[in-house]
Amino acid sequence: MKKLFFLLFGLAAVMIITGCQKDETVTSQTGDSELSFSITPGKDVSGLKASDCFTQKAAYVKVNLKDGSGASQWYFIDVFYLDNVPYTNSLKLTSGTYTLQEFMMYNDNMTPSDKTDDWVMAAAVHSGALYSNLVTTTLTSNITIAPFKKGVMNVELVCYEETTYSNFGFEYFQLDQTIVREQNFFGDFCIKNLADYTDSPYAQQSNGVQYDMPAIFKIELWHNGTLKATYDNSAWHGEGQPLKVTYADDPTIVDNYVLKLYILVRQGTSFNYVHFYDWSFTDNQKIDAGTDGVVDFALGNCVPSADLIIPPWMNLPSTCTYKITGWQGGSPIPTLGGYVDASLSGISTGYEFGNGAVASWCADHQTTIYVNQSYSMDVYSSLYQAQLPVFAQSSKWDKINWIMNHLDWYPGYKWYDVQGAIWLFDTPAWNGSAEAGVPALSTMQYAQKMHNDAETYGSSYKVPSGGWACVIFVPHGTSPSAPSPTIQTMFIRLDP
Repeated sequence: MKKLFFLLFGLAAVMIITGCQKDETVTSQTGDSELSFSITPGKDVSGLKASDCFTQKAAYVKVNLKDGSGASQWYFIDVFYLDNVPYTNSLKLTSGTYTLQEFMMYNDNMTPSDKTDDWVMAAAVHSGALYSNLVTTTLTSNITIAPFKKGVMNVELVCYEETTYSNFGFEYFQLDQTIVREQNFFGDFCIKNLADYTDSPYAQQSNGVQYDMPAIFKIELWHNGTLKATYDNSAWHGEGQPLKVTYADDPTIVDNYVLKLYILVRQGTSFNYVHFYDWSFTDNQKIDAGTDGVVDFALGNCVPSADLIIPPWMNLPSTCTYKITGWQGGSPIPTLGGYVDASLSGISTGYEFGNGAVASWCADHQTTIYVNQSYSMDVYSSLYQAQLPVFAQSSKWDKINWIMNHLDWYPGYKWYDVQGAIWLFDTPAWNGSAEAGVPALSTMQYAQKMHNDAETYGSSYKVPSGGWACVIFVPHGTSPSAPSPTIQTMFIRLDP
């Protein structure tokens, strides 16, 4: 999916001379009400004329609002002009009473993509400060916004000079400067079945649902172990512009950041944000964004040039009931082409597989599983091995996935070729003797070759869109740290 924007975005930094508390954040906007500001100049003062700075155009304002619970938050809001009078765009907020604690107006120095040279033009004055006589209204000011209503607050500003900062009575000023940084993100979502997403927010995109479409996602900003803000691109359905994540970096301390990526995907019959990836970095470190300054990712393997490629999403139930109904060493003999026939049940609608009979295989040959016994199982994708219990995490899953996607290399292969090749990956490896209905390796046509080819080509194999991947069944409630299985680890193959 070609990005629908053509600007270069980089890591921007701006020195905030009026301070920010160390836990400052710049948040995304959500809520059922709106607040905007009209801006007027205060009075003149000897050597500091309030109207002088208004001869230049502002780009944005930075405001600090405290809500009814007492929590404070910083916001950046763009400025526009009508008849040379500055106004701000609307800020979405949850209805309630807010206290305006700080208000500063910025000029972007004619470099809108570079905030390092931005400067404060004017600022609101606090009650009792030296410059409070230059304005008719001072901070702090309160406003109450009703649900689904828009509030407008007029703010009087005095031209700002660094040498006179104390005359404004800033409550949040610190001598150490805070750097506000930003990074930009854009994603692709590769799907296999258009019908799965025709009733999703993706259908609202300009080209509708496609096999490769812009991802709708959100990013949580965690700072030193605390969730500070959540950004999302749902307002523009993920297309046309990247998602900008802005965060404060205090140069006097070590700031540890984690950006948690959640992508909107189908789970059963609903659409939910699922956690897929974390970016971790410190202070002024930058996430690799390639040459365009945008961190681009792909959920699925349809954009091989992406900065981050996440394995395809498999819409799987979290649990099901698994029962072997036939196996190659006993009766009845399986008819579906696997080592065993299995019955799956307890699965609600909407997932990529449902209740019924399936061909299944065994991932190990040392552990026992009983025929015609129902097992409550947790369901895992082999594409996300880190989520499996420790005993089941293995590079063999990439190699087994490779085999499942290259069976056409072995014309006339039999079920036992596949099962034998899989057992050869086991630890300790199968010795090749006839076992549990599987004939001796020496009598198989392709098993050893399948195994050898997978060792050569299957390490870190990426399942392509529309390819096959293994779905793994582990007894329900198995500890993530379990060192060994309690029953044979069984799996099926599925087209993700």
